[in-house]
Amino acid sequence: MKKAFNYMFKDNLFGQKALTYFIFAFAGTFLLNIGNSLQTTKLVMFSFIFLTLGSIIMFIPCGYVINSIKALIEQNENFVLPRFSYKRNFITGFKLMVAIVILSLVCGIGLAILSIITAVISALLSAKIVAYIGISLLFIAVILLILYYTIALNRIFATTEAWTSFLQFKKATEHIKRAPGTYNKGVGLFVLVNLLSGIISGILLILFGRGLFGIAAATLVSVIISTYVVFVNIYLVAKSIKD
Repeated sequence: MKKAFNYMFKDNLFGQKALTYFIFAFAGTFLLNIGNSLQTTKLVMFSFIFLTLGSIIMFIPCGYVINSIKALIEQNENFVLPRFSYKRNFITGFKLMVAIVILSLVCGIGLAILSIITAVISALLSAKIVAYIGISLLFIAVILLILYYTIALNRIFATTEAWTSFLQFKKATEHIKRAPGTYNKGVGLFVLVNLLSGIISGILLILFGRGLFGIAAATLVSVIISTYVVFVNIYLVAKSIKD
């Protein structure tokens, strides 16, 4: 797994590919951050516009990540990241968004039904605290489950691009069982690097994310960090499961 942190630098065109990814990721994230900053103001319509544009732009870098995962799955050494194909990346990014929405809807509906059942039972037993604890534990369990399966599910999507990729937990489990030690190590690194990146980005936005210039500066630094982290993630998703 050590290769996850330096494999990309052996690609002679990595600088060009990383810069292209950064440009789109910065543009999309910048618009999303502006949109989020306007949500609590009277400019709600502008917030919606910025959020929509930012999300659409993010299809391209997100699609590139998926296509890069697929490329690395097919390689065993001398890893070479794919060149940017804007149309292909956009389509893949759109499919990814739909797949995530499907997962969110299924999880949301499932949690809603379980929450209602828990609330009804607790009401009959006059134990509201049981409902609160039960619902909280359900949410935590689902989040942890999805977090653990994230690498396997993303790998499935990268190889199939199926709308229901993020619902294929049975297939993901079969992948994990091939080499659970390798997978667990990959998950640990994945959580660690993304948690650190998320904390840094959050702190930057809290400290400097006020006004257009502040949001731009905070976004610039956070996207520079996340760009490196993304290429680490690409390797972890591609190589944490043995073929």
